[in-house]
Amino acid sequence: MKKFYQIGVLGLMILGLITGCGQAPTVHSIDNSHYFEKSMKKSDVAKAIKRGASSKGWRVKAAKNGLIQANILVRNKYFVAVNIPYTSKGYKINYKSSRNLKYNPSTKTIHGSYNKWTKTLANRINYELENIGMSSAAGMATSMNTTSKVTKKYKKGTKLNLQGKTIYIKPEIRYTSNSRVSAAIKQECTIPQALSENIVKKAIAQGVQIEVKRDIKPTDIELKIEIIDAVSSGNAAIGHSKFMVIKGTLVKGGTSYSSFKAARHSGGGFFGGYRSSCSVLGKITKALGQDTAGWLVEPFNGAKLGNVQLIR
Repeated sequence: MKKFYQIGVLGLMILGLITGCGQAPTVHSIDNSHYFEKSMKKSDVAKAIKRGASSKGWRVKAAKNGLIQANILVRNKYFVAVNIPYTSKGYKINYKSSRNLKYNPSTKTIHGSYNKWTKTLANRINYELENIGMSSAAGMATSMNTTSKVTKKYKKGTKLNLQGKTIYIKPEIRYTSNSRVSAAIKQECTIPQALSENIVKKAIAQGVQIEVKRDIKPTDIELKIEIIDAVSSGNAAIGHSKFMVIKGTLVKGGTSYSSFKAARHSGGGFFGGYRSSCSVLGKITKALGQDTAGWLVEPFNGAKLGNVQLIR
C-alpha cells in the first residue's frame, strides 16, 4: 500500500509540473538600479554581480564598462542569456535570449522557469551587494575612530503610537554576526527576502499598515528584524530538523520601543520527505511571518512567540 501511495504522490507532482509548463507568463525585467541610496564603488558593484551570478552557476563576462552579460545552461538543454547593466547605485537584469523555453517575441511570454531563475539570480546578487554595504559602513566607522562593529545603539522609549501610521521593513533581513546558519544555506536559500515578504503579507492580512522600503528614514517607524539563530540539520532522506529564531524591534530615529523574539521548528510537515532544506526553511519563514504579524496588531515589549523553548 505504501508503495502505491508513493507512486500516486509522484504522479501528482509530475502532473503539477506538466500543468505548470503549459502556462506562459510575461518575461519579467528586474530593476534594482537604486539598490543603494548613496553611490558605491562601481567596480565593487561589478564584482558583487559577478560573484552572485557565478555562485548560482551563471557564466559571466564584462561586455563593456557598465554592462555584464550572463548565461546559464540547465540540464544541458535550457539556455538563458541576460544583460545586466549596472551603475554605482545598482543594476538591472534584462532578457537577452533563450533556447527551449518557448519564448514568444510578439507577446513577450516565456516558460515560468525563466522568471524563477532570474529572481534567484537577483536574490544572490542582492546578498553580495548587502555585503558591500556592510563593509562600506564598517570602513566609515573605522575612519571615524569608532568601533568597526556596526551595531546601532538605541535609547529606550516607552510607547509608540501606531494609530494611522505606516510601519516600514527592509526587503532583506540581516543575519546577526553570531547566527549559526551555514554558508551553504545563505548561498542557496532566500531566507532574508522570504522572511521580509512573509511578514508583510501576513501583517497586511491582519490590517497592519506596513510597507517594504529600502531607504528607511530616521523619521520613519521601522520594524527592525534580525535572524539571530538558524540551524539546518537532517535532509529529505533521514528527516528534516530545522529551526530559526528572530528578534524584532520597533524603532524610530535613535529610539527603540517594543521588541519580541520568535522561534519556529519544522520537520518538513506532510510530504516532508520530498522537501528540500530550503523548502523547509521557507515553511518556517511563513510561520514566523504569522507570529510577527500577530505581534504587530498589539506590540508589547518582551514578547516570546512560537516555539519559545528554542529561545535562549
